[in-house]
Amino acid sequence: MADIRRVAVAGLGSVGLRVARALDEGMDGLRLVAVAASSPESAARRIRDFRPAPDIVSLGRVADEADIVVECLPPAVFTELAKGVFGREGRTLVVASVGCLLTVPGILEKARASATRLIAPSGAVAGMDGLRAAREIGLESVRLTTRKPPASFGETVMVEGVAMPTASIDRAVQLFSGNARQSVAAFPKNVNVAATIALAGAGPEATAVELWADPSVAVNTHELCVRSRAGEMKVVCANLPDEANPRSSAITAFSIIAALRRLDAALTVGS
Repeated sequence: MADIRRVAVAGLGSVGLRVARALDEGMDGLRLVAVAASSPESAARRIRDFRPAPDIVSLGRVADEADIVVECLPPAVFTELAKGVFGREGRTLVVASVGCLLTVPGILEKARASATRLIAPSGAVAGMDGLRAAREIGLESVRLTTRKPPASFGETVMVEGVAMPTASIDRAVQLFSGNARQSVAAFPKNVNVAATIALAGAGPEATAVELWADPSVAVNTHELCVRSRAGEMKVVCANLPDEANPRSSAITAFSIIAALRRLDAALTVGS
């Protein structure tokens, strides 16, 4: 019988709680042993029906408890978690805040030094297997255009250096145009998709990104256009927002769950 690997979920917001619940309900080869959250009291209430109840630990202790750590945190505290994971050799870190893989200095080198395996699920975008294949033959251009309802950016958003109430936006407004690394720095809570595409494809400097606040769209929409020596690929994803957190797409948590199931699958589909 294969060994059961221990899993901890760091962050119990809408995404983290859904992932933790899926683990509690059962995944082949995996067992939920711990969770970490900013409020242990709130965490205890959220997992009160889990059986058996996982331990509630600090971010610094997560990697002590588990072989696989699933990060579902605000980007601001990602580094604290990563430091603890890198302090224990041979862990696997599943990253929801994919933008941090571009903005945290030296993170890939630290992962290699500690034999940490980093996994970035596809999240709110499709086509990553095709993009990786196109990279092998030779990419010519990669462009992501993201359009979101203005309210998904919060009450205000910066437009040409001026704070604009999102409720007043009555036409499509371009918030950003540049490369993926720049986009992640400018909008760290909204463009994990850009980081995912950059890491799978042409890299952060060679991946073009546009971000729009667009009242004509009802849902978060990502259009990925790829040209390579193999041909052209266009992928459009129109994702419903997460009911508990409109800044995230509803599919994000399920992408993480699918990535976890893949870890112990006898058959995997897609490169």
